[in-house]
Amino acid sequence: MAQGTAPRIALLPEVVRNQIAAGEVIERPASVVKELVENALDAGAQHLRIDLEEGGAALVRVVDDGVGMGPEDLALAFDAHATSKLREPSDLEHIASLGFRGEALASMGSVARCSILSRPHGAEGAYRIREVGGRRDALCEAGGPVGTTVEVRDLFFNVPARRRFLKRPSTELARCLDVVQRIALAHEGVGFVVTHDGKRVLDVEPGMDLVARIRRIFGAELAGALEPVEARDGSTQLFGYVAPPRFSRRDTARQMWFLNGRPLRDKVLTRIVREAYRGFLEDARQPVVFLRLAVDPASVDVNVHPAKSEVRLREQRRLFGFLVSALREAVARTDMATPGERLLSIRERRHGREGGTPHLPDPGPLGGTRSPEPFQVREVPGRALESSGASGAVSDRDELRPMPPPHAEGERDSGWEAVDDLRGPFLQIARTYLVRALPDGFEVIDQHALHERTTFELLRREVREGEVEIQGLLVPEVVECSRAGVELVREHLDALRRVGIDLAPFGETALAVQGLPARLRHPDPEGLVRDVIEVLERSGKPPGAEEVIEEVLHRAACRSSFMAGDELSPSSIRDLLERARSVGETDQTCPHARPTRVRFTLADLEKAFHRR
Repeated sequence: MAQGTAPRIALLPEVVRNQIAAGEVIERPASVVKELVENALDAGAQHLRIDLEEGGAALVRVVDDGVGMGPEDLALAFDAHATSKLREPSDLEHIASLGFRGEALASMGSVARCSILSRPHGAEGAYRIREVGGRRDALCEAGGPVGTTVEVRDLFFNVPARRRFLKRPSTELARCLDVVQRIALAHEGVGFVVTHDGKRVLDVEPGMDLVARIRRIFGAELAGALEPVEARDGSTQLFGYVAPPRFSRRDTARQMWFLNGRPLRDKVLTRIVREAYRGFLEDARQPVVFLRLAVDPASVDVNVHPAKSEVRLREQRRLFGFLVSALREAVARTDMATPGERLLSIRERRHGREGGTPHLPDPGPLGGTRSPEPFQVREVPGRALESSGASGAVSDRDELRPMPPPHAEGERDSGWEAVDDLRGPFLQIARTYLVRALPDGFEVIDQHALHERTTFELLRREVREGEVEIQGLLVPEVVECSRAGVELVREHLDALRRVGIDLAPFGETALAVQGLPARLRHPDPEGLVRDVIEVLERSGKPPGAEEVIEEVLHRAACRSSFMAGDELSPSSIRDLLERARSVGETDQTCPHARPTRVRFTLADLEKAFHRR
């Protein structure tokens, strides 16, 4: 250092260091709630009360019945990096507690008016300590119950720039409730009560299981539609529930993972859920899941983010495959048919906003001539019965046999589906939709979507089992394409043949289609070749890659399925429904995740006709 030059580097005061740390750990009132509730759970609390004022900006108070702290521990509570959960560097390799850094209380004490009142089990009295903006008062005796009460008032009172970034009280309250809800779902056996400005806004009893907690927080409709999932792979255990795709959202607010009791948002786990719903859910939508994952603490690193909101999984590839497989099986078991009640509710809301009353279209004069083509209806019982408009007489009603009795209330559909013989009668509407009676209502089927799903699943099964039957073309069809396309396909001729697509170069700018999967109905050789080239160019992966195979099969199934406007015979309809039952995962969505059927119950009909 040059002589006479004043030093420019100095250690920051402790209060400044804590305020800097607070910027990472304490972002808003919800951060305070998260840290204090996690501390209470680590202390063994069975009952927690969280009191909020002005969305938590004016007050966050957490009262627990945990083990409490004696005066010696309480005196260190606001010291940075003071913790009871770690002792040695090796402890970081198997963290089982929710908190461990020892930064949260020190950060709060530097940016708020804080106090802790605590009394351990067996102690005659309690002690209190206060810290306001980094200035600590002396420890003193006080009266209080067993457990700990932490108050954080006037958050960011001495950091006005941070306080100005807080949102309205209603917004901050919503964030606080989201934190408590997630923690409540992760910890059965613990009760939670939340009040805001003196009013109770959340109450979860200790005895509630996960489904009961979901019902209390998110409602009975969602809780009643959930499908359980439970799987084990060595020391890794998965338990929880997945919701049918119709409950999907634009955001991930109800996509909840709990890792060893810790709620978290992790990019890898989000990808796992998306992969599990692939083909069942539109790309722009987010699934709803509530999943608990238990792993060996040594196989996960939670010391990644100051707020402990991210983790690093050490056996990521193995875990990815195990979780996707278990979740996908559960998703396929959910009832994906769109319920008619939902469509009726949407219609009611729409007309309520428009201020009008919905009207049925004018059917025209009785006994009129043929209906317009878009509304033409064909009735298809055991043998063909056709009518056009109101003039077509139906004479074989004696042939219609009664359906099985409706299932009892609360009984899952599998009760009647097990004896459903698909007897009909069927209606084909606009040569696009199929209608058939059910024991408790009826369902409308999109013939193209259902045939596409059926064709795709059967093709995929044949590919996986190595049993794809190739139908050779008597005269190969030549498809003109670019030189680059020909060269790209030339590299993968064997892989394409394994999925049933037999191609051969035909000069420098054409490909000859010599055979296609026999299962395809009315295949489109030119369209299929162009699809293959486009998928290979975009993905950059060989045709043997599973995602490439599935996309090619998606497109092939779509091109060769029944289309809107195709007239189906009774035998074709019945054959389609029977084959749909045999598909691998589900017949309730097409490969592009559109629903294949909408079901209306008798209750839906009674609601539509104002009978209930």
